[in-house]
Amino acid sequence: MFANENITSPRVGELWDRYRVVVFSKIAPGTQRAYSYAWRLRVAPWFAERPINSLTTLDVEEAFASWTGSESTRADALGALSALCRVAVKGGLIPSNPCVGIDRRRGQAPDVAARALTIPEYGRLLDVLPASGPYRRFVLAMVFTGCRLGEVAGLRVGDVDWAERTIKVSRTASPEFQGELVVGPTKGRRRRSVPVVDDLVPILREASEGKGEHDYLFTGPRGGFISSKNLSRALGWHSIRDRVKTFGPGEPALHWHDLRHTAAVFLFEAGLPAPDVQAILGHSSLLVTQLYADTRRLAAQRAVPALSRFLGSQSRGQLGGGESAASSASGLVI
Repeated sequence: MFANENITSPRVGELWDRYRVVVFSKIAPGTQRAYSYAWRLRVAPWFAERPINSLTTLDVEEAFASWTGSESTRADALGALSALCRVAVKGGLIPSNPCVGIDRRRGQAPDVAARALTIPEYGRLLDVLPASGPYRRFVLAMVFTGCRLGEVAGLRVGDVDWAERTIKVSRTASPEFQGELVVGPTKGRRRRSVPVVDDLVPILREASEGKGEHDYLFTGPRGGFISSKNLSRALGWHSIRDRVKTFGPGEPALHWHDLRHTAAVFLFEAGLPAPDVQAILGHSSLLVTQLYADTRRLAAQRAVPALSRFLGSQSRGQLGGGESAASSASGLVI
């Protein structure tokens, strides 16, 4: 028996079966799939038979530390359990959410800018893509707009404002629980506008040819949605992506989402200020946007001539014939 166990308190698994529809009503289809998978593999084996009012923050922290898988998959499990506990709080079954306040290991901030393509790598991407057609248009639309793959799939002809040279982004096509693509709001649930650069103009013209205002822009050869799976299959992506960019041991291979990272870096390299980049990408936080600015690397580059001049003026060091510390009364020894 657990210290706080009450035989009248419903068990965690029972609450999930009853209120899963409530949990899912507040999250996107893709998150629904992730939560369902996490629940089945991690949360249910650990907590399904526990009375909801017996859970403590330490219990949840122990589970999170014990679950296998990547940080993101374990975070999905924690998110699913936390969402259910919020429902339980609203129902008066527990006084507070035990998932709040757990201590998690602080990892190194991801180097998302390193995932982006350089200009030469972007050139190699152009070389491996088909010379024309819907799949080439779709991939280049991701690079030029910085939109997520599902957001490109959800664009309609009428979203393009030719007078302002912008595209309104307000929806995304993502896989639902059964795997079929459904159209819903964007990840941030906010509309935004992205620029129509010159290279994107002919792509938009081709994509909209023969279509009405409410038709989807970037459809497949048969008029259906393009997803990450059928895009990869059509292009043989897993066999050609290493010809575009490779990463070190243990790092995942080039992913479609890296094209969004590429667009972010290109926006900064083009000279746009961080708030503009944030608005175009739809980031909720400027801190996320600034990860792409690569200010630390640029600071190190700027330091090379300045620090070299300073150190060179202070000591000849090894370059001057090898002065030793014993023979230098006051000079700086490198």
